[in-house]
Amino acid sequence: MPRPRHNRTTVSTVVLSITFATVIASGLRDTAFADPPFQNAEALRQKIQQKEQEKQNADKELTLRKGAADVSMQRVQELQKQLEAAQKRAVEEQAAAQKMEADVAALSTALAELQKVLPQHEAADALVARAAEASGRLATMQEARQKLQTELAGLRKSAVEWRSKGTDADQQIAALIAQRPELEKKANETKAAADAAEATVTTALNQLNAAKTAMETMATALNQDEARIVEAKESLDRIGRSIGSLEKSLTTLRDAAKLTGVDSTAAIQSLEKALADFAPVKTNTDAVLASLVTRRDEQNKNLAVAKAELEKKTAEHQAATAAAEPMRAAYKAASEALAANVSRESGLKTVKNESDMWQKTLNAQLTGLEPSLQKIEAELQIVSAETLVVRREAESALEPLGRFVSFSRHVAPILAQRCVACHNTRSPGGRLNLDSFAALSKGGEAGPAFHASKSGESLLLTMIQDGSMPKDADPLTAEQIDVVRRWIDVGAPLDAGVGASSDLFDVMPELAQPQPPKEYRVPIPVTAIAFSPDGSRLVSSGYHEVLLWNAADGSLARRITNVSERVYDVEFTADGNSIVVAAGTPGQLGELKQFSAVDGSLTRTLVRSRDAIFAVAISPDGSKVACAGADRSISIVNMTTGEPVVKIEDHADWVMDINWSPNGQRLVSASKDKTCKVFDATNGNPVITFPGHGEPVYSAAFLSDSATVTSGGGDKRIRVWQSADAKELRGIGGFGGDVFRIQILPDNQVLSASGDGNVYQHKSADGGLVRKFSGHKDWVYTVSSSLSRKQIASGSYDGEVRVWNMDDGSSVSSFIAVPRENSVAATGESK
Repeated sequence: MPRPRHNRTTVSTVVLSITFATVIASGLRDTAFADPPFQNAEALRQKIQQKEQEKQNADKELTLRKGAADVSMQRVQELQKQLEAAQKRAVEEQAAAQKMEADVAALSTALAELQKVLPQHEAADALVARAAEASGRLATMQEARQKLQTELAGLRKSAVEWRSKGTDADQQIAALIAQRPELEKKANETKAAADAAEATVTTALNQLNAAKTAMETMATALNQDEARIVEAKESLDRIGRSIGSLEKSLTTLRDAAKLTGVDSTAAIQSLEKALADFAPVKTNTDAVLASLVTRRDEQNKNLAVAKAELEKKTAEHQAATAAAEPMRAAYKAASEALAANVSRESGLKTVKNESDMWQKTLNAQLTGLEPSLQKIEAELQIVSAETLVVRREAESALEPLGRFVSFSRHVAPILAQRCVACHNTRSPGGRLNLDSFAALSKGGEAGPAFHASKSGESLLLTMIQDGSMPKDADPLTAEQIDVVRRWIDVGAPLDAGVGASSDLFDVMPELAQPQPPKEYRVPIPVTAIAFSPDGSRLVSSGYHEVLLWNAADGSLARRITNVSERVYDVEFTADGNSIVVAAGTPGQLGELKQFSAVDGSLTRTLVRSRDAIFAVAISPDGSKVACAGADRSISIVNMTTGEPVVKIEDHADWVMDINWSPNGQRLVSASKDKTCKVFDATNGNPVITFPGHGEPVYSAAFLSDSATVTSGGGDKRIRVWQSADAKELRGIGGFGGDVFRIQILPDNQVLSASGDGNVYQHKSADGGLVRKFSGHKDWVYTVSSSLSRKQIASGSYDGEVRVWNMDDGSSVSSFIAVPRENSVAATGESK
């Protein structure tokens, strides 16, 4: 910016004016006081007048000059003020110019820096472009593979369906052929039976028709006889009327003859003769009528018999017809079944021929396409690897430039540590599950958890910024919030090669655990303790560490660090060279780690889970290790490779303990869900559930027969039961508190740690108490035995470790299991 130019001409003019006025005034003073010689008074008076006039003129001039001087002075003052303001502005401008020079320098520096990082951004952009190109190529190939797989799947499905149809047709044809002799036999048998039934029906019908004919004949004859009887009766009536008329006439004639005296003998004789002639006729007619009535009565009887016979034959015919009907139906059904069998075989042969044809066609198509799939699979594998490399290179280039934030390395640990306890698959608070990137992307009942590249609009960031989440917990740190914000602003990316549905614990890096304090201000509960196989060392739980002690004198030999907050179980390997530690930070993380017992270094992390791991058990052959914990699951892992073998999820609550059967074939678990369960160690299948405790079960272990189990829990009893049928054999009581830990000795005696502050030794065979180890002043959580040293070690809530003589129960030593500064020979800094 150009500097302001002052009005130097104006200032100079004012200064000259003031100088000139001063000179004039000095001249007047010099003139007024000069005393030249005068010749006379008149001259002096003239001179005085002149001087007076000059004085008046000078006064006027002076007044004018003073006025001009006052104006000039005011102008000078104003100019001085302007000059001061101008000088102040000049100073300010100078400062602004200097600041601007600094800004320009800063801009130059920034420009230089930008120009310096420009190649990095250009290189990153080039990598991003390459990654996008590779991803596009990968997506195209994946789409092609998917299309080909879909086509092949359709062909395979069709081939399987046609092969299945062909196989079914073959099987059905064979079945039909196998059924045919029986069907033919049945058809023949039913035909013979139907024919016999038809013959019976025909015979019955013939007999019925004959009976009908006979009855009809009898009825006709009876009708005829009835007509004859009527005629005979009518004849008898006529004869009777004739005889009556003749007798009346004879009587009249006789009476007339008597009255008149006329000889009427001839007439009377004629009438008597006529009457006499009628007598044989009447007798003969009576005889005929009697004969007809007798025959009619006989025929009526015969007709009744014939009618009964007709009814009988009708019933027989109906019975024969009814009996023949199922025979006919059976024959029809058998014939139809045989015909259907033959027809079905013909149809199935057609299906079989079609199946063979289609299988041949489809197999030819599959043979032609499968090499293409193999080729694209091989190419896809190469392209996937190349894409993964390029994407990771792009991410590595973008991250230093602030253009990429790793989800797996930076965001996932924050979510796992602070959020997953309340937002997981089993209990998704607000229906928001944060177990995986995919679950997070899905959002919850309030909507999406984040909007990529828009952190200000993302609910996740808003809620962690205002402290409303995590609920009832300390807010996230400013650094953690900034990580989430930057991750969203750069697009909420998922790292290359990380599965969107993978659990957070599977994608986030394993972080080193905090170092334990140099000294413990107070003792902490001893929740785990174990002797080394030779009995020379004793390992116990600590805070973010396990403590290795010399068993002989109780001195601290080593502090093994890089352990989760709380240690729940420990176990030495059979050679004593390794220690397996089950630990966790409640509600956040569970870890099963294997450490070197020699130098305390971390060998490997065997299992990581989303909640604490409570128990560990190494298989009898040392090849596998099982663990269980607060996530309700049981995991079996290969000890050599660290690869998972089986994961069992069968309990409804925390799994507190896990142990192998001596033969290595079974596992038994104890759970807060009030049950013990036995599982097949090969495949994790459940075998039996024992619900006998009715309270949380804290420990369970097999006896030497690998079939009998002992368990203890919140019911203050040890229960001995069979793993075959979960039948309880006996219960062992006498405990004044919960039974927290069980260990089986070689002779099947049971060591137990109890909340009543004692360690107990019982016989499993009859429940008899062998020995009671008393001396702890608080709950006893854990117990371990060393057969080589004939000693038992126990740990309690108040931090005390006690070592006991196994033979007589006497106390060998005791100490508070806390490290003291300079009390340890070596510290295992596990990396």
